[in-house]
Amino acid sequence: MNTENTEVRELTMADVPEHEITALRALSGYEQMLEIDRITKQYGITEAEVLQHMTPSIDSRPDVSSFIPESKEAPVLPSTANVLDKSNFRFEYDPSAEAAQRRSSIAQAILCPGCGVALGIPDVRPIKVTCPECLQQTVFDA
Repeated sequence: MNTENTEVRELTMADVPEHEITALRALSGYEQMLEIDRITKQYGITEAEVLQHMTPSIDSRPDVSSFIPESKEAPVLPSTANVLDKSNFRFEYDPSAEAAQRRSSIAQAILCPGCGVALGIPDVRPIKVTCPECLQQTVFDA
């Protein structure tokens, strides 16, 4: 007779809508406890059965052992600077003394090959430039 009750309970557990279980998983603490109590009364099941239904079975989990991440090749960036007329740009956003000294060494305005933002650089070549906008590092040879 005990087996029949278990079978009836299992059949009733299948009647609990998935949206109820999903909403229950999203809750925590006292709210989850209240919702479990409501579901047990509404569907006539025990708290243990609700908790068992909340934990996904091993069969329902996706197999992560066969997951192979995609890889993308990095784009080839130009090593020559796209030189612009620096008089069109204002590089005076930092009023400090050391910034004024750095501004005096700016000889060219170039575009970052990654994001296209204007950068002020000296005439020194090769020069390694890190774009403050996209953080891409580029070495310019010419």
